[in-house]
Amino acid sequence: MTRDPRHPFGVYPDPDLDPDPDPGSPFLRPKTRTRVRRPRRGWSGRTVLALQVTAVLLLAAASAWAGYARLMKAERLRVARVDVRGSRYLSEGEVRELLGPSVGENILTLDIEELNRRLRASPWVADATVRRTLPDTVHVLIHERVPLALAEVERLYLMDADGVLIDIYGPHTAGFDLPIVRGLRGLDEESRAQRAKRAGFLLSDLGELAEEVSEVVVEPGGSLRVVLRTGGDVLRLGRPPYRARFLTFLGLRESLRERCPTAQYFDLRFKQRIYAKQCSPGVSPAVASAAGGR
Repeated sequence: MTRDPRHPFGVYPDPDLDPDPDPGSPFLRPKTRTRVRRPRRGWSGRTVLALQVTAVLLLAAASAWAGYARLMKAERLRVARVDVRGSRYLSEGEVRELLGPSVGENILTLDIEELNRRLRASPWVADATVRRTLPDTVHVLIHERVPLALAEVERLYLMDADGVLIDIYGPHTAGFDLPIVRGLRGLDEESRAQRAKRAGFLLSDLGELAEEVSEVVVEPGGSLRVVLRTGGDVLRLGRPPYRARFLTFLGLRESLRERCPTAQYFDLRFKQRIYAKQCSPGVSPAVASAAGGR
């Protein structure tokens, strides 16, 4: 190699060296690449491959179906027990009837939402929850409607605190000794429901004091006329709260009877005052305060 002062590094290649190495040397990368082509499958090869894949899929599907069929036929997974809780008025037999033919069915195939809908379709059921426990038990939790009164519509119906008509009052419900709600006949459904709900709220607010009530008449203006069991006293009530005013009247009832023996009704719609409407015309209504004075 000869030194050259004009070269940046002071050297230049030896002219005796071959600048163009042998292109056929095995240690050098060729200038052009040679592509290796895979042999193409013919139509027969593709057909064989498709048949093999299809056979594998069919075998897997058949195995899965056989396993599913064995699971569905397993006696251990058939419903053998229905656990009913929360029912007071509906018997267990009636609950089973609402559920339909669940006993004996495979527990995995039960439509839980459909069972819930069947139970809630009963007017006795306010809400219901159905769940399954493997291997063979169905649990049913029921929240029933509680009858508070007998609603006089076309016939007498058991009614709850929300004014919902539960069942016809007849031989199988004759054991209920409840107040009668009147003023619901001849109305459209919405108006009837509003009046019934107002009476239901009154009885619900009174609680155990509702045993003192014989009947409730819902008047067109929304006021409530209450007839008591003992003595037949008639009270007029407007807006709630009802319980406090009712208790006030019970505390003053004897003195009010003495002062107003011919009272047509006692008006409890005013704060701190109870007005007695006299039967005799021309007589001013008597007034009693919450403390018992006039």
